Amino acid sequence: MSANDPIYDENEAAKVLGLQLENFLLRTKELKIPGWKTNRYKYSVLLKYFDVVEEGGVDSNIIAVSNQKGGEGKTTISLYLAEALAEEHRVLLIDWDPQANATQLFLKEDVPSIMEYLGYRGKPRKSIEPIIKTVGRNFDILPSTLELANLTTPYERDDFELLKEALLPIKSKYEFIIIDCPPSLGLILENALICADYILVPIQTRAFSLQGIKDLHETIQKIQRKVNQRLKLLGAVLNQYEGQKALSGLAEGIKKYFPVFEVVIQRRESIPQAQAKMSLLSKIDQVTMKNFRELAVEVRERINVQKN
Repeated sequence: MSANDPIYDENEAAKVLGLQLENFLLRTKELKIPGWKTNRYKYSVLLKYFDVVEEGGVDSNIIAVSNQKGGEGKTTISLYLAEALAEEHRVLLIDWDPQANATQLFLKEDVPSIMEYLGYRGKPRKSIEPIIKTVGRNFDILPSTLELANLTTPYERDDFELLKEALLPIKSKYEFIIIDCPPSLGLILENALICADYILVPIQTRAFSLQGIKDLHETIQKIQRKVNQRLKLLGAVLNQYEGQKALSGLAEGIKKYFPVFEVVIQRRESIPQAQAKMSLLSKIDQVTMKNFRELAVEVRERINVQKN
């Protein structure tokens, strides 16, 4: 038995996971987790199906911010939701978009490509910890580069879990991990959804923003059904809100697929100003920052409801 991949019986596995034995057995049978018939569970397998909190670590919540349509404000929501959460929690923002907009806002110097660390197409997998950068108090970023666009075709079955595998050694250091996803369907997005616990969908308050959410909803359902039963919908966030009266119809259209957050993100000039100055939003405009703090509160509330 490998010291790095111990094998547990059901009692030991439940103890490692911090679960009641009855709950553990129900879960293993429901998901047909490898080992449920033989009562021999590899630690590496448990990591794939459960959140294992390392000693001294925290219970992380991984949130994918996704909408396959461009221009809906995914990076803006990811950035400032992460900043708001970081006021009370340890947060990692993952720039998982080849456009690397979040990275460019904070990091002026050349950054290593995450592609060099994932182990894609037979390359050696390396720890991502050295390329994580601190951008604020309790606020770190895992940067991206255009090279991530090469993550298009799965060459091995494990290529769907490259991001999940990369996060395993460091996830218990953060209470919240926010993934800024690309505006497309494909292997990059599937990696994000396979490792995430929750998904949040930004939608601009305009009629044609409804285009594509049916396809995104179908992709989420496929991931939930086949590979990530943990993935839950937090809901859709109405973004760049300007108080249009016609929004009730838009919200009703969204509710056919996603629950809608009570908090809406107002359109503010301070958001592009903060981005142009490569600054945290809290240093530019406390009123707008308050809007994202309210969103962070509702995100935490919705996660607590999902867990209970």
